[in-house]
Amino acid sequence: MKAFTVMWRTIKALYEDLLLWVWLSVLWWVGIFLILPAGPVTSGIHNAANRVANYRRVESAFFWEGAKTTIGKSWLLLGINLLMIGGVAVNIRFYGASTASWAQIVSIVWVWILIIVLMAGQYFFPLLWQQDEMSVKMVLRNAFILALRHPLYTFLMFLFQVVLLVVSFVTVLPIFLLTPAAVVLAMNFGLVGLLQELDLAPEPPPGA
Repeated sequence: MKAFTVMWRTIKALYEDLLLWVWLSVLWWVGIFLILPAGPVTSGIHNAANRVANYRRVESAFFWEGAKTTIGKSWLLLGINLLMIGGVAVNIRFYGASTASWAQIVSIVWVWILIIVLMAGQYFFPLLWQQDEMSVKMVLRNAFILALRHPLYTFLMFLFQVVLLVVSFVTVLPIFLLTPAAVVLAMNFGLVGLLQELDLAPEPPPGA
């Protein structure tokens, strides 16, 4: 299945440039802890990962380039993503707290909506760098279209990212050293792999 091939490409890319991804992960953590650079550093690490997913040269300079050139868009995209997740989570808690049977049904519906939001969310930043036009509106539209039209593949890639997070929490140290890069690479390879299936991205070179 295509999803498992993409997972292998993710692990391979992480291993081949291990020191670079450790460095970029540390930079991402610093940006998150400082809060204000959270959007730009997220965009920056996705820029580097998207280049790798498209089999282009990558170095730390592309992290800084991505962070500096998308300050407004990165915060807007990150803010929309967090608001959607937070809004859906509030509804799940509100209806789930009720003992009425209809409220429980509604809460289940909101759980499914949350799953869709999380599945589509993995495409947000990768699409920002994959698209010819850096339009947040197009990113949101295309992310949900891809998630809804290809639910199994999208869910498997999302599950792979969850597994990476779980493994990282169990082993502790990789949370700081590799997890951000591993998850971001999975997101970008996931997007590009899907676009390759749709003939919207070039196939990887032989042996990739």
